[in-house]
Amino acid sequence: MWVLLPLKDFVQAKQRLSGSLTVSERRGLFHAMVEDVLTVVSVHPSLERVVLVSDDPAAQLLAEHYRVEYWSERSFAVRGLSEVVGSALAKIQSIAVGEQNTVMVVHGDLPLLCASELDTVIREHQQLLASGNSGLSIVTDRHQRGSNILVCDPARPLNLAYGADSCALHCEAARRIGIPTQVLQLPGIGQDIDTREDLLRLLALPETGVATHTLTFLHDTGIAQRLNTMNTEANVSALIAHTESALSEWNTL
Repeated sequence: MWVLLPLKDFVQAKQRLSGSLTVSERRGLFHAMVEDVLTVVSVHPSLERVVLVSDDPAAQLLAEHYRVEYWSERSFAVRGLSEVVGSALAKIQSIAVGEQNTVMVVHGDLPLLCASELDTVIREHQQLLASGNSGLSIVTDRHQRGSNILVCDPARPLNLAYGADSCALHCEAARRIGIPTQVLQLPGIGQDIDTREDLLRLLALPETGVATHTLTFLHDTGIAQRLNTMNTEANVSALIAHTESALSEWNTL
């Protein structure tokens, strides 16, 4: 099985965290999360070839460090995540013409990715293929809307639709061309990082030996302490506002 890891420009990553983190902090966070993902996929015995697709120089250095392949996003001459992934899938299919190929598209903001959950995804996808030669497996996010991992057959190209509600859109695209589909929910893969709430959830989890690079970065830079302080202050403010509202309502009775 191939792994395709498409990465944005690290400077532009995690824009939804701009109210909580500086540009350099967002870049550092994304770099750490990608390292956590590569730590797992680069050594998994069932993943034969791992390809990192990006134009960021840091991505190329990471590919060299983890001994995975690197393809320039610019070489595909397309724009947008869906288009880049589609072009990369087509390249994989052209490289291994006539072979039975399966590709796992993994995103870089999954710091809780672990080998045991990847084993589950691979096993469930193999069971899906027992009913035919092609299939689509989606591991969605905790909101059941995104496509955090997508396992597909590049010989049966989908109309990819990354973005809002991509899980439902990918299921519909597969249905239109007759590809059996399943949606999986796994706690680690489901915990992508887009918002301050996601970071607070990550920081609140017990230590499990995953997200090592990400948690180290958050603690060493002081971001973890700052976010927890901000969260405590927000809770206190909300409690004060609720109490004042209740008192005002009581006084009108």
